[in-house]
Amino acid sequence: MENPTESVSFEFLPEPVIELILTMVPEEDILACNLVCRTWKRLISRKSYWKKRYQEKKINWYEIPEHIRDKAGGWMILYAQYRYQILSKNYIHNPSGHRRFGGWVISATHRNMWLVEQVPDGCEPLPSSDFFGRKEGCCFVTSFDWSSKCYTVDLWREGLKLKPGVMKLILPFQIKCSQMYAARFDCGGQFNWELRLLDSHWKVIRFYKQPTIDVPPSEEWKTAEYGFKFESKNDFQFRDLRYIEFIHEGKDTQFWAGHFGTKFARSCVTIELLEPDVAVAVEETKEQGDEKKKKIPRRRMGGLAKWLRKRKGR
Repeated sequence: MENPTESVSFEFLPEPVIELILTMVPEEDILACNLVCRTWKRLISRKSYWKKRYQEKKINWYEIPEHIRDKAGGWMILYAQYRYQILSKNYIHNPSGHRRFGGWVISATHRNMWLVEQVPDGCEPLPSSDFFGRKEGCCFVTSFDWSSKCYTVDLWREGLKLKPGVMKLILPFQIKCSQMYAARFDCGGQFNWELRLLDSHWKVIRFYKQPTIDVPPSEEWKTAEYGFKFESKNDFQFRDLRYIEFIHEGKDTQFWAGHFGTKFARSCVTIELLEPDVAVAVEETKEQGDEKKKKIPRRRMGGLAKWLRKRKGR
């Protein structure tokens, strides 16, 4: 009689059984399992394997377009979305101040120029949003003089440094940035916005600078948007892409004491997949502005950027 406790080698198990067992592996160990043997690697790269895992975690399988799922190495995108939600999250984790100023860098001279309002004062409440949720009903408020702050996104820490290159696999795509802003009903404001893409050595790859927007007295929230689009011909531009710097600043137009300046909420950075046949090379934005490459002109917001570089030890 055979020993009932005797172990059975994996090589004698049918592949559907091995695939089922691999779906129970913790997500942080999947990449290690992929290196064990050719059989495991083949099973983990199958769409059927990932469809089971997506169903178990209740992730929408169709968030990943078919042309991405069918790519050679496309399972890495399925893994990155499964573990890091690279295509369905806001890369700014404190977009409206529910964590006070956590994650944001404010220069020492501007520290007292910012305030978080749990409920926007002097304007309409923020509209409901399934993406941002209820906790994002608060907002940042500026004061009588220009107030700047910066949020830095580390794309590598957010799941985009996986090998082979995840960003290359999801081509064409865009890094979409948006910012909601408003003034008070009794006091106008002004708004500046700058976005930078940097490599791992903090060298600027691309950037966008929006002309100053005058915000008249109003209770209405508005949204500024911009997208950095990448296609295969732009491969060299994101080969070492790592950081995104999201800088905004504002003030009121009445020079009132206190915090009556431009309000900011729902700062957002997402990655969106583009259809290969509709991807275009020209950047589009709702606000007028020009994207520059490499060289950054001197401007008044450069003070914060210089302070940030010094702080990071560049």
